[in-house]
Amino acid sequence: MSNHIMVYDADCGPCTRFKDAISILDRHKRIDFISLIEADSIGFLNQIPQSIRFKSFHLISPTGKIRSGEDAIIDLIELLPLGHTISKIIVSAPYGIQIIKFLYSKFSRLHDSSSCRTKI
Repeated sequence: MSNHIMVYDADCGPCTRFKDAISILDRHKRIDFISLIEADSIGFLNQIPQSIRFKSFHLISPTGKIRSGEDAIIDLIELLPLGHTISKIIVSAPYGIQIIKFLYSKFSRLHDSSSCRTKI
């Protein structure tokens, strides 16, 4: 695997829009995308407990390391153009990581709302 893989809920409108935004920003095509259901069926998510597997997006590195949800946001930002600089600013800013986690938690609530339908 030469690219990172972003695993997302293809049955969720907000999740799909998040994936589409990342795809547009990923001008260097460093990220491949796969649905949660497909990733689970081929074993990509075996390291993640079943109880949390479908609760957020996952970022799989070319080495197989998996980060999920708010813990993957900084890694995801770093993959985008100017992302390395932006992630440094976020990490060095007072409460930068906490703000990103807060924003992600607000966004991720859409996944659990009626605006998101999963087949599982």
